[in-house]
Amino acid sequence: MRISGQMTRSRVAFAIGVLFVNSLNLCGALVRKNFLYIISDDLRAELPPLHNGVHAPNLAKLSADGLSFDRAYCNQPVCSPSRNSFMSGRRPGTTKVWNFLTSFRAVGPRWTTLPSHFLSNGYLTLGTGKLYHEGQPENGDGNLSWSNVPVQFSCNKSTSTAGGASTYCDPAMPSCDVPGTNVTPNPRWCAIDAPLSGDGTGDPQTLVDAIKKLRFASANRNATGQPFFLGVGFHLPHLDWRVPRGWLDLYPPAQATSPAAYPTAQKLRPPISIHCPYESQHYENLWVGWGYTNPWSPMRNASAQEMRLFYRAATSFMDSMVGDLLQELDNLGLTDDTGIVFHSDHGFSLGENGDWKKFTLTELGTRVPLIFKIPWLPHLAGTRTQALAELVDIFPTLSDLAQLPPPSVHPGDVPLDGVSLFSLFQPNPPKSIKPFIYSQYPRCPLNITIPENLWERNLCIEIPSAKFGWMGYSLRTDVWRYTAWFPWNGSALRPILPISPVNGSQRFYNELFQYNSHSNNLDVVDRIEVGMLFPEVVKELHATLIALL
Repeated sequence: MRISGQMTRSRVAFAIGVLFVNSLNLCGALVRKNFLYIISDDLRAELPPLHNGVHAPNLAKLSADGLSFDRAYCNQPVCSPSRNSFMSGRRPGTTKVWNFLTSFRAVGPRWTTLPSHFLSNGYLTLGTGKLYHEGQPENGDGNLSWSNVPVQFSCNKSTSTAGGASTYCDPAMPSCDVPGTNVTPNPRWCAIDAPLSGDGTGDPQTLVDAIKKLRFASANRNATGQPFFLGVGFHLPHLDWRVPRGWLDLYPPAQATSPAAYPTAQKLRPPISIHCPYESQHYENLWVGWGYTNPWSPMRNASAQEMRLFYRAATSFMDSMVGDLLQELDNLGLTDDTGIVFHSDHGFSLGENGDWKKFTLTELGTRVPLIFKIPWLPHLAGTRTQALAELVDIFPTLSDLAQLPPPSVHPGDVPLDGVSLFSLFQPNPPKSIKPFIYSQYPRCPLNITIPENLWERNLCIEIPSAKFGWMGYSLRTDVWRYTAWFPWNGSALRPILPISPVNGSQRFYNELFQYNSHSNNLDVVDRIEVGMLFPEVVKELHATLIALL
């Protein structure tokens, strides 16, 4: 999908950015700034100060020092497609990455990525942790993007029989299936008796490596003047939630944790739009054991409360590591010369409207936290914007903030889908720079003959794109979210499109949601489908969507 005029807007924003930032260089000489790029996995937009029920003081401080985007969205709500998208600056429809079976390098072997853009402009580019989904692309894109090959640490150790300890984990640490480690024995979350630092688990090892590389980058800059781009990817709060017990103590016990106010799906919601939280018989047995049967019946309260508690404790654990990393940045004297970007790869649901985890084209599934701290733009401290933004916009925005030339595009290659957000960083920013954001998600239902069962086991992450059953496309405007689900043409890798938004001989499903000042109340968003009340809005947004496809 292409959106016309995007490169023109990017060049205009770049020109404005160069004039504005250069005015801060009083000596007239361009001093290249460093960039620290931090990604969290599965982190939903539930952070202070808008959501004070989550203990995340370090991210709250980062927000207080920078510019926060209250309406930022991923382009596909699952790990690998989202990361292939924002690291390349191109939407999943361009990368052709909708599952866990390929990477953007299959269609763009010469594409410039976010880190490779910095690398080709003289930066030292270093990475650690989960930046790309493991193996997609191979070796985290290796020397095509990095001065070194990023190291991805992993230590779920979910069960004593299946998980095991990796090279970077302490084999003496208990597994989540040990009796007494949690209220509802299962291998997916538990409290462990370990220091708050979590020594011996995966993310703290990412932190250790990040600090090591930060110190190297600092010494190299002092010796050579070379600026750096350091990418750091934390797994948490992705499952499994194997959390040092002290992080749980920050919160009321599970019994006092509120479950979702509306824990079931609305009856009018098309089943194809709902994600089944279990992907296999093994996980189905777990979810049934926790009291989940279908999205129209609430999960057992004890399990739902416990999942919400452990997710938030895992978020606090991750926040502490962000704080340690930023403290090291300060210890090295780099705070004033280093731009910081923090975001997650997609959203996450904790039982709202019958949804669990990601995989949905809803506000909770697609909205992400996005924070920029740019010390050389001090007027940004503590500011927030309601402008719509997509994760594909980060690449061109960072390029402008670093005063780099536009990314190179080889003849015959596809340009970036993202647009620069730099105009929003000016002292008197516009209210918006784009009319909508655009996300998509495939569905591969187990049972395609009964429409009511299209929600069951409909995950596509291990299914070739030629065998997808459906593809959903969602437009989020200032007020509306319109989503349509179309049958998939596996030969052409395109949706089979109807002419008008009326369910007829060519069946498809659609839904419309309206947003207002309550959109930060995560229990309320996406609760009421209003398509039947606003047929003209459906018609208009459907036409816009069809034109994009």
